[in-house]
Amino acid sequence: MLTFLIGLEGSPGEKYEKEVYPEKLFEEELKRYSDETLSRFIKSENSFAFVGVEKTEVIGLAMGRVTEGGLLDLSWICVDPLAQGKGIGKKLMDKVFEYAKSKDCHKIFTYTFPALAPTVSFYLRCGFVPESYFRKHWYGLDFVMLSKWLE
Repeated sequence: MLTFLIGLEGSPGEKYEKEVYPEKLFEEELKRYSDETLSRFIKSENSFAFVGVEKTEVIGLAMGRVTEGGLLDLSWICVDPLAQGKGIGKKLMDKVFEYAKSKDCHKIFTYTFPALAPTVSFYLRCGFVPESYFRKHWYGLDFVMLSKWLE
């Protein structure tokens, strides 16, 4: 279904991914985002998923959940590498911002690898700021938490 999500050969982030994405984490991510898991996640009351579609193909995805206290956890945002650079990621992010406001969220947060420079750059362009750095966190890897406060 969404095979482009992780580790696609030739993707702009591939050179970064190979340096920081261990096989064990890759396998865990595939389990976490199986068709069955995605279906169950989307049915959850506080979860959301937005897709970017071109013709009949899914080319982008943004998903997450609203947590307690007015927070939105952006679990995943991605665009098919062949469709990147067309503003799809920005449109998906705008939908996330709109949704967060409709749910009275005051803050959106997400995690990524600091070594994934294109990903970090995308979040910064969307108005996120680095808030926390987690050294050797999940799977012994460095992560950064980025946040955006909503007005």
